[in-house]
Amino acid sequence: MVEETSKPAPLSGWLILDKPRGLGSTQGVSAVKRVLRTHGYAKTKVGHGGTLDPFATGLLPLLINGATRLMPFIQSRDKVYEATVRLGQRTDTMDPTGEVIAAADPSGITREQLEQELQGFLGKQQQVVPRFAAARVDGKHLYEYARAGEDVEQPSKEIEIFGIDLLDIRPADETVDVDLLVHSGAGTYVRALADDLGERLGVHGHLATLRRTRVDALDLADGVTLDAIVSQSDAWRAERTARIEAGEKIPFEAARNAHTWREWLGGALKPVTSMLGAVSVLRLDERLAEAVASGTPIRKGQLAELPGADQLRYRPGDRVVVEHPDGLRAVALVRTKVSSEALGRLGADAVVMDVERVLR
Repeated sequence: MVEETSKPAPLSGWLILDKPRGLGSTQGVSAVKRVLRTHGYAKTKVGHGGTLDPFATGLLPLLINGATRLMPFIQSRDKVYEATVRLGQRTDTMDPTGEVIAAADPSGITREQLEQELQGFLGKQQQVVPRFAAARVDGKHLYEYARAGEDVEQPSKEIEIFGIDLLDIRPADETVDVDLLVHSGAGTYVRALADDLGERLGVHGHLATLRRTRVDALDLADGVTLDAIVSQSDAWRAERTARIEAGEKIPFEAARNAHTWREWLGGALKPVTSMLGAVSVLRLDERLAEAVASGTPIRKGQLAELPGADQLRYRPGDRVVVEHPDGLRAVALVRTKVSSEALGRLGADAVVMDVERVLR
């Protein structure tokens, strides 16, 4: 049985969602938010950590409740994609949603040519942002200019591609599909890579399919589909309705609801620490957790009272995640002001950790 408290523990962390084709990233956020929303405390907060175009599928990292405060930490992480480049056709959007604007016969392209050209995309480089992109120029999205038929200079940005593996080559009647595994830094437009590859080969090309399989430490293999989440929610709702109609009184218990979802999601819901690297974790007591949640720094005397605090090793400026005593949620991300070795020279009132970001 879940212990009920006056402040029930909400879900918190990174949710690995396997986004379906045809759904925008913000639509995915809204759908999960509707399902996970609980009663008895504030509405569930959900954000995403990296846009996937509607035609693309795969890993859409969702930040749940306190994790939404860590949005800047995920947007700069490297990513892995399974991509299919269709040689022989160029589209105005560089992907399958656009109109074909040029075509050529790609049947003569060899594996050796492909591997040679792909090597030229490795490393740091300047990439021109596609016309149909969400990047802004003079306050307007590039896709707004494109849809209105207005010309505007497309900005370029520095990107980095760490690796491209050629997985398969599949000829068709008038096109050739090339399956790639792309490991890139943040901000890389894979559809621009597909378009550039077609132009370098002289046969045109566009991105036919895209599936994101990894974002830094988050792996799609641990993910859950939106259909599965919605189906489970519907099943629980139907069960609850039937019991109520049978005369049973079922009061809503926020803590139990969060616990039920936490158990069901399992490995698809990762703790906030999973995207912060080798960061230390410190569990607070109830009183200190409330103080830190209000932005109050941690002093040496308070630190000395916490079990395990004397085992932490840190340097000035290191980050530490401080947890609620229930162990189910992070309270804040803090930065150390001194090293752990220097604690013996400090008074009890000396500030040891400053709050960098409250996670609520």
